[in-house]
Parts: sequence; C-alpha cells; structure tokens
Amino acid sequence: MKRKIIIICLLLLIISPVAEGARKRVVMVLWHGLKWDDLQTWEYTQPVAYGLLNTRPGGASTAPGAYLSLSAGARAVGHVKTAEFNDDRKSHELYGLHTGLKPSQIVQPDISLIQKAQNVNYTVIPGALGTAILDGGRSIRVLGNSDGVELARWAAVVGTESSGRVHKGNIGVDLLLTNSEYPFGLKTDYDFLLELILEAEEDFIVVDLGDPYRFDQYERFFLQDQKERVYNRMIGEIQTFIEDLIEGEKERSVVMIVSPYPSRDSVNRGRWLTPIIYVGMGEGLLTSGTTRWPGLITNMDVAPSVVGILEVEHTQPFIGRTVEVLPEKNAKLKLTKMLDKILVISGKRSIVLRSVIICQIILYAIVLLSIILRKSFYLWEFRSLSTFLELFLLFPLTLLFWPDFKWLVVGLYLLTVVSMFFLTPLFRVGLLAFVTSSVLIIDVFTGSWLMRYSYLGYDPVGGARFYGLGNEYMGILIGASIIYWAIIMEKVKLHKKWKMVFSFLFGGFIITAVGAPSLGTNVGGAIAAVFAFGTICLLLSGKKITWKSLLVLVMVMASTLGVLMIIDNRNPEAEQSHIGRTVALFRREGFTALQMIIVRKLSMNLRLMRHSIWSKALIVALVSMGASFIWPSKFIIWMKQTYPFVAKGLVAVVVGSLAALVFNDSGVVAAATCLYFGSTILLLLALDLKHNADSS
Repeated sequence: MKRKIIIICLLLLIISPVAEGARKRVVMVLWHGLKWDDLQTWEYTQPVAYGLLNTRPGGASTAPGAYLSLSAGARAVGHVKTAEFNDDRKSHELYGLHTGLKPSQIVQPDISLIQKAQNVNYTVIPGALGTAILDGGRSIRVLGNSDGVELARWAAVVGTESSGRVHKGNIGVDLLLTNSEYPFGLKTDYDFLLELILEAEEDFIVVDLGDPYRFDQYERFFLQDQKERVYNRMIGEIQTFIEDLIEGEKERSVVMIVSPYPSRDSVNRGRWLTPIIYVGMGEGLLTSGTTRWPGLITNMDVAPSVVGILEVEHTQPFIGRTVEVLPEKNAKLKLTKMLDKILVISGKRSIVLRSVIICQIILYAIVLLSIILRKSFYLWEFRSLSTFLELFLLFPLTLLFWPDFKWLVVGLYLLTVVSMFFLTPLFRVGLLAFVTSSVLIIDVFTGSWLMRYSYLGYDPVGGARFYGLGNEYMGILIGASIIYWAIIMEKVKLHKKWKMVFSFLFGGFIITAVGAPSLGTNVGGAIAAVFAFGTICLLLSGKKITWKSLLVLVMVMASTLGVLMIIDNRNPEAEQSHIGRTVALFRREGFTALQMIIVRKLSMNLRLMRHSIWSKALIVALVSMGASFIWPSKFIIWMKQTYPFVAKGLVAVVVGSLAALVFNDSGVVAAATCLYFGSTILLLLALDLKHNADSS
C-alpha cells in the first residue's frame, strides 16, 4: 500500500510542472495610434490572427475612455486624470485618504473621480478585467511608460483592479532613455523592457510601448519630412522588439498587439478603426459575439477574451464577448479590402443620407404645393410628379446595392420607367414595395452582408450595431411590407376571415425576420412590427382601434418578447443577441437595468430630434400625410371608398412608426423610414384624385 502511495506522489510531482507549464498566459502590448498601413510589410514566423478594433468609448471619444474600455469590458468614460498612476509616497498617502484602502505598489489616487465619471446608462466598472483575474487566482504585472509633459501610464489603466490598485509592475522613468532625437527627449528602453517581460512569471502582463503615444502628442512640431523619418525609425525599433517578444514567448503566451486609440492623424481623417493582432491562437480573422463580423471586434471584447484565455471564472459585468479566430489564409488581404470599403462608406455616409433627405423634403414640398395651389394639372405635370415620386421609392434599394451592383441599380430604374406604360400606379408602388421588402428579408436571412456595406445600413465605425437589421432598414421593411400587403388584400378576392388569417401568418413571418435572435434581433423593430401587423389584422376584421384593442396588442407584444427572450436565453452566452444580453442584465441588476435602458432610449431620441436630419425627414413625412388628407377635398372619403384596404394599411404604418419611435434607441430614424412608403403613396393617390377631378 505504501509503495502505491509513493508511486502516486511521484507521478503527481512529475505531472504538475507539465500541467502548469501548459497553462497559457497573456502578454498584451499597447501600441497607441497603430495604423493598418504599418502592418502591410510585416511577416511573422508564427500564425497570426488579424482584426479591426472599434475604439469607441462611452461619452466623448477620448484616449482615456478608450483605454478604460479595455479594462472595463464596456464602453467607459474617460477622465483627465485617468492615466496618472504612480508609485511614490505622496500618491500612496492620497490613495489611502481618498479610498480608505491599503495602497499597493502602484495606485491611482483619484480612482473615485474616474468611477464617478461613468455617468452612462449601463454598468461600467473600470478595472473589472484586473479584478476578475485577481479574484480568479491569477496574477498581473504592468510595464511601460508613456510620460511626456504629463503622466501617462496606460499599462496601469488596463491592468488595474477596480479599486485603482496594481500590485506588481514597473511604470517609472527607469524604463526610459534620454535621447534628444525623440519626442520630449525620451525613448523607451526596449532591451530592458523585453528583459522584464521574459523574466516575469505573472499570468497577465500589460506592456505600454510608450514611444507611439509620445510621438502622437509631439508630432505637430515636426516638419513633414522629419516627421516621417522619426516615425519610420520608431516603427522599425518596435517591430524588432515585437519580433523578439513573440519569439521569446512562443511556448507559453498569447501575445496581443492592441491599438486602443487611433493617432491624431487618423482621427482627423475619420479612421477610428485600429488594428488588433493575436499571436498564438492560430491564423485567421478575429471576431466576437458582439459583432458577428469576421475581422471586426470592439474594445469591449478584449477583457472577456483575456479572461477566457486565462480560463478565469468571474462575475464581472462585461458587456463584450469572447474573441474567436475564424480560419482564413489570406486574412491580411481580406481585411485590407474590408477596411477600404468601410472607410469609403463611413466617410460619405453623412453626405449621401443628407442629400437623400433633402431631396425628399424638396420633392414632397413641390408635390404638396402643386396639389394645394394649382387649380388644375397639365398631363405632363401630373406624370412628371408621379414619376419622380415613384422613382424616389427606389432609393432604399439604390443605397443597398450601390456601389457594388451599379448595373442592377440602373436596371431597376429603367424597369420602373418602362412599367409606367403598362401598369397602374398602385400596382407599380406595390411591386416596388414587394421587391424592396423581399430583398431586405433575403439579405437578413443570409447574414445582412448588403446592409453591412450600405449607406443606409449600420456603421461599424460608430459601432451602434454590427449585425442583423438596423433601424434604418427595419423601418423600410415594416413600412414596405404593410403597403404591398394592403395592396394585395385590395386586389385579391377573399373572405374577410381568410384575409385575417393570411395577414396574421404574414405578420408573424415579418416579425420573425425582424426579431429572431439567430438573425440579430431588433427588439424595438419586433415591437413595431407587432403593433403594425396587429393593427392591420384588427382593421381587416372590421373592428375599430379602441383602448381594449390596444391592450390586446400590448399583450401580444409582451408575449412575443417573452418568446424571443426564452429562445435567445437558451443560446450559449457568446452567441446571444441583444435581447439575451438584456435578460442577463436584468437578472444581474434588476429593474435598475430596465430604467437605464429606458433613459438611454429617451435621451438618444431627444438628441436625434434636436440635431439629426432624420427628424426633418420624420416631420416632412407626417406633414405630407396630414396635408394629403386635407387637399384635395374629400380625399379621406374617396380613399376609403376606392382603396379601403390601402387606407387600413396606412393606419397600420402610422401605428407601426409610432411604436418604432417609442421603443427604439434611434426611434426617430426608424419612424421616418417606416413612413417612407406610406407618405409617398398618399401623395401619389392625392395627385391621382386631383388630376382625375380636374379632368372630369
């Protein structure tokens, strides 16, 4: 028996070092202002995974907020003192006075100010990453110094625990060399820095290169030629350092090269996406459950990725999701093309959308004034105005296909013009709405790849949404679907009961396309669709909209949300959509979470109402619809008699747009696009009535 015990003990002694050695650690290198172009000529001896990092913080876009976001796993708000970590006696005394806690080796005396700066409508804990690692029994070391005219200890910002303490590290001036040929006369001692990293035994090591941040702060003083010389020399030194680091750590570490914030030059050019590189996790493209976009992650995803690699169990409220590597042999080339496309669209998005909305305002104003002021129309006037209104309905598809499928866009316009000689106006509008809705649904079910690169889609640079159905096209989909379904009901001869049944089934299909977790779940859109299609089913049944019927719609909406929550909650956390995360947030924080969501939605809509051109589009759509009911006279009576189902569809569109306005973060946008087809068809019908009245 004793012999067996001795053998088991010997085996455990032999196996333990092997198991311990197999456990990975993470070395995170912070490279401020790294540009994608800087990586084009670099080749590594180990497999590399590339990605683009959305650097958007909470509040104003500042470097302190971006670095804090890495440590929080959520979009954090920066503070002017964020990077002022120190290890001197005075800082220790201030820390103890401000917090009542025992200082560690490195402290942030003003951590309470940084915590109070997180005045956002979601939970943000600066230092949540460090707290998770330490609570999980792992260790942290921070290294590096970005000091120039002020303290800048970014490694400590990322590696701190939530109380503002870092227990091990070196962020002092002994990491710097005096050199008059570098910004502020200071240069990082890369040999010493590399030595400290390779000798360190901690599980998570955060390294601040230092020189890139000092260069970014100083570059405005350089002549252009000198700026390029200093920059290229710095890049070469860093490249050598990173190659030596990767070689030295290849057996035990995952090396992350992270650019938490773009350079001033990139910011001025609107290039907010920065490179991020993982070495030691295979070759390919980085992605996460936050983006579901190969090659794109957010700064919120870095913290959960680190704790995932370290296999740390935690309870920290990270909003981001774990980063994964999708195998891809030509990752760098693919990412280069993707970035170029994103930057072109992002740079022109505001101009394109503003131009479309201005065109809408001008066109609607001309049509309305013509209807009100003109006693009679010439035939060419009527046809010209009708043609422009119908062609305007092609803009959503134009912005979806442009610029990759220009030939298709041209073909759509030609077919629309040709169809005017053979089809009635109502049928043409219904056909345009059907094609628009069908294309959007196909795109949603195939990954939303057209919307990702559309001027009317979501912006990966802004980072409000990365997958699924964005609010812009959500409104278009609901409005177009209601309109063409109403036109179908107008033309098809069916019993009222069957029209209700088919409308219910069709509405369920659209709600699924908008709200299914596997497709991206636009929660506010699903609610808007429930109200819109619930209204049209109600009106088709011959009933009126009353408080009782509205209560029924609210119950249907609640049931729909409940089903979506149950479905998404069964998915793994990394695969959950927005609604699953909301459920997790509610479980963790209770009704406070719902309060924060409501406040966020209201504040966003109020801001859009005041400053966004979409508010102008919403107003002009509502004014056009209201005016159409007044001019020409007896229009409402005529439409109810001539097109009763279209009239019901228009009521459903208005109800859906109001729901979209109330239940979405950017409800102003969703409401404006939801009214797009409805307001246009109203103007077309008003024109038709006035022209026919004049002719008779």
